Amino acid sequence: MKSNKVKRLLSLLLVLIIAVSTTVVGISSYSAAESGEGRVGEASDAEPSANEYQIVSPVPSGSSITPIEQPPRLDSLYNKRIALVGGSFSASVTHAVIRDLLEERYNCTTFYMTEEIGKSGTFNPNSISEKSRQFQQKLIEYNIDGVISGNCGCGICTVKETGNGLAAEYAGVPAVVVGAEAFVPQIESTGYNRGVPVVRTAAYPGAFASDTTAEQERKAREVLFPQIENAFVDEITDTERERIASAIAGVNHDDIVFTGSFERVQQFYETSEMSDGLTVVPPTRAKIEYYLQYCTYNATDIVNSRNGEVVDVPPANRRILAYHVAANAVMAGCPPEFMPICIGIVRLFANGNFYKSLASTHGWTPYVLVNGPIARQLGLSSQDGMINEEANKLLGRFISLAMLNLAGYKIKENRMGTFGYLQPFAFAEDEQACIQIGWNPYHVEKGYDLNTNVVTCGSTLTWGNPIEIGTTDPEKALQLLSWDVTEKQQNGLGNTNPREARMVWLTKQAAATIAQADGCGSKTGLKNTLVNTARRPLWMRTYAHYWANTGSKIHMNTTFDEHYNAIKSGASTENVERDIVSTTDVPEWLRGVVPYSQIDTTQTIEESNTSFVITGGDAARQIQIMPGGDCASINITLPTKYNTDAGISWDELVAREGYRPIGEFVITQ
Repeated sequence: MKSNKVKRLLSLLLVLIIAVSTTVVGISSYSAAESGEGRVGEASDAEPSANEYQIVSPVPSGSSITPIEQPPRLDSLYNKRIALVGGSFSASVTHAVIRDLLEERYNCTTFYMTEEIGKSGTFNPNSISEKSRQFQQKLIEYNIDGVISGNCGCGICTVKETGNGLAAEYAGVPAVVVGAEAFVPQIESTGYNRGVPVVRTAAYPGAFASDTTAEQERKAREVLFPQIENAFVDEITDTERERIASAIAGVNHDDIVFTGSFERVQQFYETSEMSDGLTVVPPTRAKIEYYLQYCTYNATDIVNSRNGEVVDVPPANRRILAYHVAANAVMAGCPPEFMPICIGIVRLFANGNFYKSLASTHGWTPYVLVNGPIARQLGLSSQDGMINEEANKLLGRFISLAMLNLAGYKIKENRMGTFGYLQPFAFAEDEQACIQIGWNPYHVEKGYDLNTNVVTCGSTLTWGNPIEIGTTDPEKALQLLSWDVTEKQQNGLGNTNPREARMVWLTKQAAATIAQADGCGSKTGLKNTLVNTARRPLWMRTYAHYWANTGSKIHMNTTFDEHYNAIKSGASTENVERDIVSTTDVPEWLRGVVPYSQIDTTQTIEESNTSFVITGGDAARQIQIMPGGDCASINITLPTKYNTDAGISWDELVAREGYRPIGEFVITQ
């Protein structure tokens, strides 16, 4: 694996090389019309006649956030007032050691954890939350000289704990963020992309949760504290600023950044960290301009905007132009007619319900659901093998590149999946099957009209392992679904919120069977029924939270029975305000296992964040639970004669790619 420094050097060398080969390489985009909707004519954007490509950058330059002038570091630590905030990954252990050392060696006055000062959590300078404002006001009210925040040990908590430091820096208070070594790049990039050029860090060797309390205390004393001492008193240098900012290059959107053969283009993007490691289609100016005809945006229009204001797309917070969206669509191999969907996906990157989980160590996989006539017109599959159909695969590939180049997610820097990530995927819903069964399609459940074109982005923590409904008995089928819902939890054993978001896939046969169960004649009725039937024994929920909770070591502070009773009585945990616990009949699938007629159970379904999609064809009676992040949806806007420079309608545009008019794909109830 090349280091970033080596990659930058290779990139520089490649820019100086113009390799002209005599081999002619023909590159053409896939068109979904080839799957049977029509015949594609000659490509309107012919590739170079020689194996040489002039390519542009798929990465927007700059950030939507103006960097701040950071406050000076401290003249010394003697007699200073220091706030230790945060609370993740055994911060109660390491912060206590650091607090004692500050008081003993420097006569500091310390304000510890959340009891006195509170915390900011995730900090967005373009939209500062009330929680962040209150935190900053407390720092000023208490005359705080410095803030220590921690501990960063996972992708999501790193953003939150770094947010405490950013809020402090914006309030004029120097900060140091404590994190495991592997998460220091994420701390720094989070700060840079939110307007703090240099976030000072104290790096913890190894993983917090892997060490005993004694080892955590030793590392806090011998490793973290010396770093904290230096971080507070050493002034920030230009070298530090340049090191963190070196990856950001300011170029115009259509500048030619490299000229070379097809093979050299691949090397250039890989060494420049603009590729996901797979072969890309070279994004030439001519091809990008051709693609832009298929959307309602001009080349320099900002896609991530709402009511004239730029909306942040974490983690890089860039101004994303339609030109950059087209460049990534070309690179992914998407046909030009996919541009309206690609635009919608990028706009959804600004929605917290979609992006908030994408940096986590738990490896959420992003996905795209397309509803409406456009899905059928463009040949997006809702049948068996759907995500491996070519049109679906290309749209999934676009998400991969858009995450890297447009949003700014980089593996091991600010996308921290312990075991890595699956490739994103795309699919459609069998809306005709929904109508036949009597259920509304997904987008109609969300308030859209049946024939409105809608793209939805979400994420999941699982893949595969569906349940086979081996019965035509609707009530038994419902019980199997209920059981699987309680098994498919967020974060493996379900140590976090048991009512986390889920998308449930059902084949047509499975949906038709369950729709006959009592109360399940609609998707809404099914959700309400599952609130009562999909219940997890509280003992299992407590066991997971007690022993598998991320870095908190609850078992060192309370007994299992005490924790069980605390959850039962409505106590909050780190990830959920409270469990909804009741004494209920033993779930059907546990009869004969549990020697009681009733037990304490917790609710695992939330009506507002649970959705059902009929997809996957009708060759099997299967259900797949997709637990993970929330979903966000948006209209897909198609060009008309009145909102494109060319004055060409959508049907006229796609007709030259071989498609029938979109009106032929409208569904009537």
